[in-house]
Amino acid sequence: MGKSEVNTALRAGPGTHHGQHKHYRQHNQYKPRVTDTISGKGITGFWRLYEIDRLISQGYYPNCSYLAEHLEVHRRTVERDIERLRDLFAAPIHYDRKKRGYCYTEPFSLPPVRLREGEAIALFLGQKLLAQCKGTPLEEFVENAMLKIRMLLPQEVDVSLERAVEAVSFHVDPLRGEEVEVAQNYQTLVEAMEQRRVVEMEYYSANRDAHTRRRIEPYHLRLVGGAWYCIAYCQTRREVRTFALDRMQSLALTDEHFKVPADFSISEYLGHSWLIERGTPTRVVIEFDSSQIPYIANRQWHHSQELEILPDGDLRMTVTTGSLGEIMRWVMSFGSHARIIEPEDLRRQVIQELEKARHNYSGNP
Repeated sequence: MGKSEVNTALRAGPGTHHGQHKHYRQHNQYKPRVTDTISGKGITGFWRLYEIDRLISQGYYPNCSYLAEHLEVHRRTVERDIERLRDLFAAPIHYDRKKRGYCYTEPFSLPPVRLREGEAIALFLGQKLLAQCKGTPLEEFVENAMLKIRMLLPQEVDVSLERAVEAVSFHVDPLRGEEVEVAQNYQTLVEAMEQRRVVEMEYYSANRDAHTRRRIEPYHLRLVGGAWYCIAYCQTRREVRTFALDRMQSLALTDEHFKVPADFSISEYLGHSWLIERGTPTRVVIEFDSSQIPYIANRQWHHSQELEILPDGDLRMTVTTGSLGEIMRWVMSFGSHARIIEPEDLRRQVIQELEKARHNYSGNP
């Protein structure tokens, strides 16, 4: 039986435009307040031209000084953007000396970005899904990016997007840990990875129920089942390990720098993992009754999986993984519809867990 690849669709939901109304300052010129418009942070090249066009079209009379501050670029960059609007798009830009800002001398607008409706819907469905990954700074960035794209869409596409977005929803596992603390830890680790700086922290080990001071070199961040993990080299243990962000405390960037080994690969590091747990790669054989075939057979659960229909109609799955705890819990989630055949040690662990569970139900509630 062939393996089926599962394509995951990302989604997004439209943000809210803060600049629906004009706001003016009582200065020598008319200008919108930055807080009432889309933030210029992160706008580059193509997007700057559309933001400049928007401000001019809406009668704000922006000048180079304001645009440089609003778009967070050098004044000379704004001057080049104005030249591009004139040269590439024949924009009728005029500098009004009385109002000390730019305006159009005749009706003008940049051509809209032409996205096929399916492409636009995919973008917004992607944001809708990503927006549910709370606890990281990514949500704000995704919403801002989608808002800028939404501004450029033709109205007829935008209207149909509303219907598509309302018709689709996603379930995302709730974030494990306190959201603000996890977000702060996430930001610190991202900064550490960008600057290649060692992080000092206090870490709680659930297995040993102990707090220890660690110095780590963060390589990678990964979200699994609502929990964020950092794959990092631990200077204390002198090996690459996996750390849960919700168990980190008192993170601080140090002045010590590090280099990620050229031969490090996250796909190889987690190559034998079921989800995130690592251990000695072990051959695991699982059998599912025939009722589970439509659910199991049409998905690739692990790159090592092999599927076989047995003479009695049941399905056998064989995988090689070091995540014995994770795969045991996964198999048990199927109740009486699945059982572990080998290894024998794992099979006995499942029997013990089931005995404990049965004991929990043996007395009165």
